[in-house]
Order: sequence, then structure tokens, then C-alpha cells
Amino acid sequence: MKSIGIFRYLPAVIAWALVTTLSGAAEPKIVPGLVTTTPVTQNRDKAIYDWETRHAEILKRNATVQPDVVVFGDSIIHYWGGEPSAPKVWGEHAWAKSFEGWTVTNLGFGWDRTENVLWRIEHGELDGIHPKVVIIQIGTNNTAVDHSPSDIAAGIEAIAASVHQHLPSARVLLLAVLTRRDEKPERPSITEKVNRELAQRVDGVPWLTFRDFGDQFRLPDRTPNPKLFADGVHVNAAGYEVLGENIRREVKALLR
Repeated sequence: MKSIGIFRYLPAVIAWALVTTLSGAAEPKIVPGLVTTTPVTQNRDKAIYDWETRHAEILKRNATVQPDVVVFGDSIIHYWGGEPSAPKVWGEHAWAKSFEGWTVTNLGFGWDRTENVLWRIEHGELDGIHPKVVIIQIGTNNTAVDHSPSDIAAGIEAIAASVHQHLPSARVLLLAVLTRRDEKPERPSITEKVNRELAQRVDGVPWLTFRDFGDQFRLPDRTPNPKLFADGVHVNAAGYEVLGENIRREVKALLR
């Protein structure tokens, strides 16, 4: 197409906007006024760690470490492995194998919801660093407090939008809300409802890759595979192997 040739003569930002417009992709946005999109702190996991202290550790690490990859998340990410270190680690071997060869900062915080991640981004956790890939795995704790699937999807979308605002050159790997072993038997489950809406919200965004690994944590009858879970929410060592293998594959593709 001859029209594509005009992009080489346009500033990069304008060309990017035109490509996005022509593709029909709507940029992720932040919808204000929802519980899931209103930045706020928390300390729900205080018996294990102090939320504000971990935030300060992240800022200190950012001053001296330039990561290739950062991973936002809740306890599933926080207690997986990596640095800054957590008071307990559930899948250190899988973490090391999944991120071998890359400098990675673990931005997981136990019991975080979407609104807490938004606060952390607003208060410096992406400042001064230039990762090539940002991974987002969040939302399961929102499903436990009767937030609607639409509001939860809006909160996750807002995180993606905020990450892109802070790091416009980074690629975002957005992971679907992970299957829960304690989910109610009704189909579709709350996680599936969130993920379906989220997939629609971010479809076609050029700087974002959305992946749903949920089927790999289910049996053929669609029920959660108990062999991959430590409890109702958290995966076990075998589950981390599955999660990590999938993440490594996607990150390698994005870094290429």
C-alpha cells in the first residue's frame, strides 16, 4: 500500500496514533470514580509484611537497579520469588527458571487489588526505570469482595493505561485473572467473566499483549485442577512451573 509510505515522514508519535486509529484499536483508559480505579493504600496482609515498607524497598531498588522486566501483582507474584525478597517464597525454582537471563523486579504485594497497584504506580514504582516488558497479573482479590466483572476489568485496564503513560516504549504483557480453586461451580465463573470483558477492552492494542492461561489450570470438565493449587487461590510449586513456562515464552517473544 502506497499510503503506508507516509509514515516514514511523520514523527513517531503521530505515525503511531495513525496506525492505532486505522487498526480500530481503542487505547486502554482510566475510568474515574470506581472503587477499582481509585488509587488507595492497604495493609491487609500486615501479619506477613508491611505494605509501606515494601513500597519503600521498591523505590530504593529503582535507584540502583535497571530491570529488563517488572512484574505487577498480588500475593501470587509477591511470594513467588525474586527481588525485593519476600518474607516467604513459594516457587523460587520456577521463578529462577522463568526469568533466567533477565534482571527482574518483583512488584507483587500480598492482598493487593487493582486500586492499590494504581496508587503504587502514581507514587513512583515505575519512576527512573526503563524496563522493556511490564507484566501485569492482578484482579483476583477484587473478585473476592463482590466487585462487578465490569468494574474489575476497568481496574485492570486502568493499570495498563497508567503503565503505558509512564513507560510508553515498554511492551505490556497483561495476564488474565488466574483461575481460582475456590471458585463457585456456576459457569462462567467470576474470573472467566472478568477475562472475557478484559479481552474485549484491550483487543487490538499494539503495545499490549493479552494472554489467558486459565485453561492450563483446569481439568477437561472446566473445574480447577487441584494438583496445581496450594489453597483456594494460590498455586503450588507445580502451578508456578506452568505459569512460569507460559510467561517466559511470552516475554521472549516480546523481547525479540
